[in-house]
Amino acid sequence: MKNLIVYLTFFVTFLNIQCFGKTPDNDIIILYTNDVHCAVDSNIGYAGLSYYKQQMKEITPYVALVDAGDHVQGELFGSLSLGSYIMEVMNAVNYDVVVPGNHEFDYGMDRFSYFTKALNCGYTACNFRNTITDELILKPYRMIEYGDVKVAYVGISTPESITKSTPTYFMDANGNFIYDFDGDKSGEKLVETIQQTVDKARNEGADYVIAIGHLGENGSVTKVWSSPYIIERTNGIDAFIDGHTHEFTPKLMVKNKDGKEVPITQSGTKLAYIGKVTIGKDGNINTELVGPEMVESKDAKITEIIETIKNSGFSEKLGEIIGHTEFPLTNYEDEEWVIRKKETNIANLITDAYFEASKKYGGVDIVLTNAGSIRNNMTNEYITYGDAANVLPFPNLSCIGEVPGQSILDALEMGSRLAPESNGGFLHCAGITYAIDITIKNSVVIDERNIFVKVDGPRRVHSVYVNGEPLDPERIYRVYADNYILVENGDGMVFKDVNVLNYGFGIPSELLISYIRDLKEIPEKYRYPQGRIIYATINDDDNNNDNEPTESIDDEPTESINNEPIDEPTEPINNEPINNEPIDEPTESIEPKPGSEPEPVNNGSSSEVDVDIEDSNDEPQEVEEDSDNNEVLEIEEDSENNEVLEVEEDSDDNKEEPLKDDEDSN
Repeated sequence: MKNLIVYLTFFVTFLNIQCFGKTPDNDIIILYTNDVHCAVDSNIGYAGLSYYKQQMKEITPYVALVDAGDHVQGELFGSLSLGSYIMEVMNAVNYDVVVPGNHEFDYGMDRFSYFTKALNCGYTACNFRNTITDELILKPYRMIEYGDVKVAYVGISTPESITKSTPTYFMDANGNFIYDFDGDKSGEKLVETIQQTVDKARNEGADYVIAIGHLGENGSVTKVWSSPYIIERTNGIDAFIDGHTHEFTPKLMVKNKDGKEVPITQSGTKLAYIGKVTIGKDGNINTELVGPEMVESKDAKITEIIETIKNSGFSEKLGEIIGHTEFPLTNYEDEEWVIRKKETNIANLITDAYFEASKKYGGVDIVLTNAGSIRNNMTNEYITYGDAANVLPFPNLSCIGEVPGQSILDALEMGSRLAPESNGGFLHCAGITYAIDITIKNSVVIDERNIFVKVDGPRRVHSVYVNGEPLDPERIYRVYADNYILVENGDGMVFKDVNVLNYGFGIPSELLISYIRDLKEIPEKYRYPQGRIIYATINDDDNNNDNEPTESIDDEPTESINNEPIDEPTEPINNEPINNEPIDEPTESIEPKPGSEPEPVNNGSSSEVDVDIEDSNDEPQEVEEDSDNNEVLEIEEDSENNEVLEVEEDSDDNKEEPLKDDEDSN
């Protein structure tokens, strides 16, 4: 991966695509970002982006800045302000078009409504609609004129938003879905919506159509909702700016339904690169990734805004030392982000923290947590408050419930259905161990929104033990999980017949911080994975829990300490406005050993209000914004219903393989 990044840093790929519309009198430069995930001053950073944008304006008067989603979540700078600081920075950089990713919904629908008003340019998406009225929630495209040339920017949000954020956020109080992203199983509805929007933009006079989608192009996303699938079944799109999968894609050539090649491009994550699409004076479209060596300076104004926010209340506390470790606590193995498909030492530490915290409330038999909730590593010798909080940035709520054993088996099967491929719903655990037989075909049935329905065949998960005893499908177990998976169907999980005993006794990051404080020194037992989850075949044909594994994949530890997060969600839903309260940190600290200093930390931001982190028994509250079921915003552009287009078969034309980041992000 490091070699790939170095290669990309010194090599820029240009793509020349001839378009036959009106040509501009100057180059039109479209700078883009995707999946920034609150990395406001990492890598190039927003200050570097703003500086480069100013440089481009010295070359041509026609410069646009767009974003393909996932910017309000991922680090403390976003989560502790519920996204408001990100709005402030993005407005200062001055975006022209922004498309919501799945994580823009992580703080609830009322908070998203606030974002649509707080962001100066608003949000754009052609496929986000109210299912009751069938009206679009957002403007489907933006038309911007550059001289006498019109460019339409069509926004597309992933239908995976429903399960990659929190499903109940898109429901009414009765559990009925009232919001949708045109995501039927066939993919035809999404294709039809996009084609209608492109046609309308062309009819309005667009000389060029640039799609900005938070869809993704690799195998980790739903194929019929991916950008290549869309291109192959539509026409009229000149270039596709993508996001969601965190890939470094200078170009991915895909033929549209007319046989014309259309470039798909994506710039990775966390502003490692700036994406750049140029419509030349000759009508050619070029794409490239701009590396940090091409950004010569930073915009001092943007730097000052970020530093002011970071220094406004609790930066000092974020650097407070809470523990010490002799080894990295990581989600990586051999430079690969593996937490979404196998056990890691940091996941074991986290689930044990939840297990310990649950003892104050009667204790639990089992802890389950989804891999997608764990976003960072702790690789410094001295662990700070900010390190631990950044590992678990989502403001979910800790819950204890009584769950039938059969529902636990179903959840493990759901989480393991894609193994050994990465899956944000992969379940880490304490108090329970299990094995996965990947020679058995996945038999999990999901609905059109990727929510669990049933297991319809042999099970891959076997040898399930609770505290050393085989799990009993008929027994009721006490289970810790956060509200996202236990109650809200996050990652498509359905815990049937759960009886929630305690809802919201703490935020997961609080529990981890408290556990590390109590330990002070991370025990040696966490140096390596402990065999809680293994890959193993079943030793007979019975396919039941009592079967012992006969072979396993070696879980050798890694010394890799790359510190890059990936993508996943959220917070509880009330479907009512709620108040936002941040976190007040404890004051106890651990002093460094004599002669040793902790490594510097660059984490987090401040918050607008103080919240007690030790005693947060109340449900986190969202900023009050009125939300109407019929529309979150005034609809500035109507979408006309055209005839359904015929869907063509997949094209097997040669495509340049996208350059992929280490991370799997959904």
